[in-house]
Amino acid sequence: MADSCFVQRLLHYLDITDAEKSAIAKLEQDPTDLVAGRKLWEEGAKSDDICIVQKGWLLSETVLEGGERQILRFYFPGELIGTASIAFDHACSTVRAVQDARLCIFPRARLGELFVEHPRLGTLFYSLGMLEVIDLNDRLRALGRTDGKARLAHLFLSIAERMRVLHGRAEKVLQVPLTQSDLADAVGLTAIHVNRLLKEMTSDGLIRRTRREIELRDEDELRLLSQYRDRHFEVDNSWFPPAST
Repeated sequence: MADSCFVQRLLHYLDITDAEKSAIAKLEQDPTDLVAGRKLWEEGAKSDDICIVQKGWLLSETVLEGGERQILRFYFPGELIGTASIAFDHACSTVRAVQDARLCIFPRARLGELFVEHPRLGTLFYSLGMLEVIDLNDRLRALGRTDGKARLAHLFLSIAERMRVLHGRAEKVLQVPLTQSDLADAVGLTAIHVNRLLKEMTSDGLIRRTRREIELRDEDELRLLSQYRDRHFEVDNSWFPPAST
């Protein structure tokens, strides 16, 4: 399990026991590959699956009646996909691969078994699900109450903090395999508007951007601009039950 990015991410929040690592290893058996652009599942389709991302980026999206796309969330290595729809027998959004990805797919009943056998892990998984909800709430506030530049700043900081859970807080240069259309659909703007804002943010010394890379050059100003609050380094595990023996 030393190479499991999922375990590495969980270790950021909790000192996981060997027994808990073994239980996670059973979820990460038989990985499957998904090529860039392919759908993992489609909104409204029957789905009973939860996924652990081992490699690559994916996104969750919904398409409005007028054909406009709204990107709801990006998913990175070491994260769970599917918990947002766990209360239903169908997918609540479409999930597709941004780049070639490797996933471990298992039925949600496996989570139920894990919650019984390892309630502390179940508590952690629940907390991470709520962290995803709060992250979405923060993005909603940014989308509804800030200007375009602040929305982009908030998105970049959110991506950075989630990556830092695995790579450390010193991470300043982000490998971001997203097009300007992807960024636009994530922050509710047009691609042309996003292009202009990226140029302004570069000119202002806030970021440096290449085709697939974003460097956060003035993070203090980005945080001030977006009113970003980091949620990923303040999770409280003091109330978790003890580990199973």
